Amino acid sequence: MRARAANAYANTQVQTGVASSSPGTLIVLVYERLFDHLKMGKLAMERGEFGMESFTKAHDLIQQGLLACLDFEAGGEIAQSLAAVYEWSLREIISARTNKSPEKIQGVIEVLQPLYEAWLQLAPKEIISHVTADEAGMGGGGLERQVANL
Repeated sequence: MRARAANAYANTQVQTGVASSSPGTLIVLVYERLFDHLKMGKLAMERGEFGMESFTKAHDLIQQGLLACLDFEAGGEIAQSLAAVYEWSLREIISARTNKSPEKIQGVIEVLQPLYEAWLQLAPKEIISHVTADEAGMGGGGLERQVANL
């Protein structure tokens, strides 16, 4: 009984934290979870396993947490470039799985790492502007809802 209550409490804290986070912070969280799953899948692959669950979750995070959230109208060329990187990453993960190539997974991690580091730099600044927007009554967007469902 206590374990169930503790799990429910922990789950509520995670959901509350995600719902109250700024979009930039959520993207950082998506990248962190993505790297976790890519690394777990890579380790499984190195042990001769398939890593199916890890790679499926990594695919979903790219598809639903990064790619689906791009605003091509406002983001223009940057959004197009990010979409190309994310789509390439999805293809590389599939290729790595079919060819049993942990090196390809490492390549995906290495390509995405600089984007993650850029978001780490942007997120603190974005938090300040998010708080200002909330104070003005403008509130957050749909990204929080999408990440909360992953």
